[in-house]
Amino acid sequence: MAKKAKTKTKLPQVSKQTAGGITGAVLGGIVAGPVGAVAAGVAGAMVGDASAKGRKPIKRVVETIRARLRKRKAAPAAEATTKLTPPAAKKTKTSSVRKKRASKQAKTTAKPKAASTRKAKRPTKGATKKA
Repeated sequence: MAKKAKTKTKLPQVSKQTAGGITGAVLGGIVAGPVGAVAAGVAGAMVGDASAKGRKPIKRVVETIRARLRKRKAAPAAEATTKLTPPAAKKTKTSSVRKKRASKQAKTTAKPKAASTRKAKRPTKGATKKA
């Protein structure tokens, strides 16, 4: 018996820009309709173009997303550790700064308030009239 010859199906050669554009258009059309198809098609073509030039855009995007996710996960962990550790000793301020603050506080507290010379427009509640 003779062996059957394997037939290779020849697919058309397509550039990365075209493949990216078509893929983006299909996915955008599924998600957001005709307007989404146009927008995603353009974005896909741009990604395909960058990929054809050897820039590896998808790899860069994945790394960026991972870095941002790590920051979000790291922030609560850092807060938890700072709550558990005692605060570091604060630096003491110089004596000249303390003296300035003390003099400011003395000036503001030393001023007596002037008595009000204006008459009240209306008598207060519960006040009795003088005869």
